[in-house]
Amino acid sequence: MKKTYSRESFLKTTGTAVGAGFLAANPILTFAANRTGNEKMCLALVGTGVRGVAMYGRRLIQNYGEYVNMVGICDKNPGRLAYGAEYIQAPDARTYTDLDEMLSETQPDWLIITTWDWEHHNQILTGLKHGCNIICEKPITIDEEKAQLILDAEKEYGKEIIVTFNYRWPPHRARLKEILMSGVIGDITSVDFHWNLDHDHLKRYMQRWHGERERGGTLWVHKATHHFDMINWFLNSEPEMVFAQGALEQFGHNGPFQGDNCRNCAHTDECPYYWDITANDHLRQLYTENEHYDGYIRDNCVFRDQINIYDKHSAMVRYANGVHLNYSLAGQSDHSGYWLAFNGTKGRIEGQEGGWPSRDYQEWKLFVRDQEPEVIRAEFQDGGHWGGDPLMNDKLFRDPDMADPLNQAANARDGVMSILTGIAARKSCESGEPVFIRDLTSLRPRAQTHPNG
Repeated sequence: MKKTYSRESFLKTTGTAVGAGFLAANPILTFAANRTGNEKMCLALVGTGVRGVAMYGRRLIQNYGEYVNMVGICDKNPGRLAYGAEYIQAPDARTYTDLDEMLSETQPDWLIITTWDWEHHNQILTGLKHGCNIICEKPITIDEEKAQLILDAEKEYGKEIIVTFNYRWPPHRARLKEILMSGVIGDITSVDFHWNLDHDHLKRYMQRWHGERERGGTLWVHKATHHFDMINWFLNSEPEMVFAQGALEQFGHNGPFQGDNCRNCAHTDECPYYWDITANDHLRQLYTENEHYDGYIRDNCVFRDQINIYDKHSAMVRYANGVHLNYSLAGQSDHSGYWLAFNGTKGRIEGQEGGWPSRDYQEWKLFVRDQEPEVIRAEFQDGGHWGGDPLMNDKLFRDPDMADPLNQAANARDGVMSILTGIAARKSCESGEPVFIRDLTSLRPRAQTHPNG
């Protein structure tokens, strides 16, 4: 039995207790009024990689120029900084290679951090010391020691830290959050979550610094931080214990040959992973023409010995509210997406996103005991990440006071809790033993994160 539900018809059908006031305040379908006054949000950016110059650079100025004023752009690579500043086109932004100098001279209210993962904690601490609030790309950092430094500094300086978990914001995932909050499947008991990276995406991680655990924390942290945060958010709870296994089977030392990088390799005709980065003008100007400044190579050999992360991941996570999560991350196909299912005391809801065939909508299949199965369809929306990026950025830059009944805005605790699952998984892979979240930082897992779910 297949049905396409509007929000109102679904809630009426399932008999949820969520009331009209909740719906009226929901920013997924109804935007709050723009903030009053003419004062712009004064911000600065550190990190001019692809995410920095695009999503938090050029598109930010184009789409939110009437709400924000970017006063500074910083990167320790002067060549990439020059190209990035020209690409962003922020009229009032001055450029710096030193973060302390930029913050002292420009005194922004907010610092946006889009640098290498292993440097996030340094920039967060520097920003806080200069009186800035922080907007940080995921992951917030890569290990528990750095996470504790961030937690301590947040407490000391009393500023706001926001982590940009745009995977919370697509409308079709907000619809699933509402369904779970409605109680239609009862209390959630277990979750099955299996994420597939397309193989080209996995290859890109191996070509870059992400392939080295001391820089990206492994994909347990860099990539899976998104996935673990989604589950934390859906469950309104936090992880308690992790047992995991992982392996490196396709890349690194497993390769049949090696080269310096794709541009300087004797095996370009036979290597299935050969990539000509110079064919992309943007990447060439951003990276290859400036690598002599800092030695950052973006088209490294995927079979180099320095790769020490995993390309196969599986974990069992126990939550403080008793829910069990079974999770895997792999990258063997040409398609990306995930399969996700929630089992409850009254039923089950499941769905597949991405994969094949491709669709412009999400279907959640609802199975309630003693009722006919139903299909709930939610259309994908325009904008990056299935419409999630515009909604998140509206909350960040257009109207920070916008109502947030689904608790989609993520703070420092959310950021740390998402990486602690990955850190625990990494440690469990190494030790062969379960790892308890309480042993990693001063945070103690909460059975319920937000009183209203």
